[in-house]
Amino acid sequence: MSTFGGEVQKVTLADLKGVDDVMKSLEANVVVPLEQIELADELRLKPKRGVLLVGPPGTGKTTVGRALAHRLKSKFFLIDGTYISGTAHFYQRIHEVFEEAKHNAPAIIFVDDSDAIFESGEELGLYRYLLTMLDGLESESVGQVCVMMTAMDIAHLPPALIRSGRIELWLEMRLPDDAARTAILKQLTATLGPPFADLEVPRLVEATPGFTGADLKRLLDDGKNRYAYDRARNQPLRPVTDYFLTAVTTVKDNKARYADAEARARQQRPSRPVYFDQADFPEDRD
Repeated sequence: MSTFGGEVQKVTLADLKGVDDVMKSLEANVVVPLEQIELADELRLKPKRGVLLVGPPGTGKTTVGRALAHRLKSKFFLIDGTYISGTAHFYQRIHEVFEEAKHNAPAIIFVDDSDAIFESGEELGLYRYLLTMLDGLESESVGQVCVMMTAMDIAHLPPALIRSGRIELWLEMRLPDDAARTAILKQLTATLGPPFADLEVPRLVEATPGFTGADLKRLLDDGKNRYAYDRARNQPLRPVTDYFLTAVTTVKDNKARYADAEARARQQRPSRPVYFDQADFPEDRD
């Protein structure tokens, strides 16, 4: 079993801003059936068998997993690329995860960055195995296990894996809008301390359309470093907001470089594998 360990910052679903509809849907369709055992028994509630979280990098997909891991503790099981890469006998490891989840039900199996796993074409039939596992979760005895996957690009997922009936809940993690970025920045700046009391959050919000929560954290870290540099060298200090507006440009430049590097890497990758569903191969009829 692998989980998000104690070394990561503890987060809750409430920490995610601008995706209230996603959080509400997760609570209703996954968390309540898993946590409220008596209510679930009374109303015959089951968590969704398959859940897909889709969205750009930095929108909080993995943070959802961390929040659920901290909340559910021993009832959360993580599968990521380390289960596949360089592992000849990964089927046994994944089988063990599913069996452990069943024995600890109600539980969540969290498949992080599933599109990256399947895009390489080196997953050695994992998607067929997951199809079998997902179909097996229909039975009454294991109906309290939810498989949740995250993805940035659904084009890299096998169609059979995400077709209706297996993935029962599809949630989109969006880039934060102005209101969400305001909430994120206010939360992040609340602990900056007296030197930054005059920081103008509205100006940062105006300057950061398209920024993720991770981008906003990076710009605050960079702004603090720039301010500290001038303080350490006894340089004349600028208005604190200026340090962070300069950091906005740095983060934008880094995002552009990352996008260019990713585009070049994609051009060099082999064509993604074509996945076929069993339905594509009807039995021959004479």
